[in-house]
Amino acid sequence: MSWVVPAIVAGALAAAINAGAFFVFSNFVMPALADLPPAEGAAAMQSINRFAPNPMFMLALFGAPLIGVPVLVADWGERSGAEFRWVAIAAFTSMLTVVVTAACNVPRNDALAVLDAASPSTASYWSDYVTTWTRWNTVRTVTSVVSVGAWALALRGR
Repeated sequence: MSWVVPAIVAGALAAAINAGAFFVFSNFVMPALADLPPAEGAAAMQSINRFAPNPMFMLALFGAPLIGVPVLVADWGERSGAEFRWVAIAAFTSMLTVVVTAACNVPRNDALAVLDAASPSTASYWSDYVTTWTRWNTVRTVTSVVSVGAWALALRGR
């Protein structure tokens, strides 16, 4: 077995970890935080955001698209084949997850981080934050799920 199959499996696992984490946040963590008084919800999310950028999460987030690069290079001669296209889709959707994270979720996290959770002005920001952050997080969930499926389909015929 060549290194390509384990790399594809690793890409699928990384994307699946992302999909699971994002799914959990959109489906019950953010609704639960939104159900708290704004100061408590904002403070809880500030704490979560301090712990989120850790090595394991970063490995999953960046690993899925980065694994696609050497696999695409290895498959370059077969770029008309279905496996190549599925790896390209997997890498692209994983990269899209990173782009959405950097462009949409992280700036909101950074803005929340500098606020005093107990301040009355934070309550209005918190309401918008929960809605907008969750919307973009759901996009990350979808891109990650598509990536998992594409990684799995890239294994067919190998």
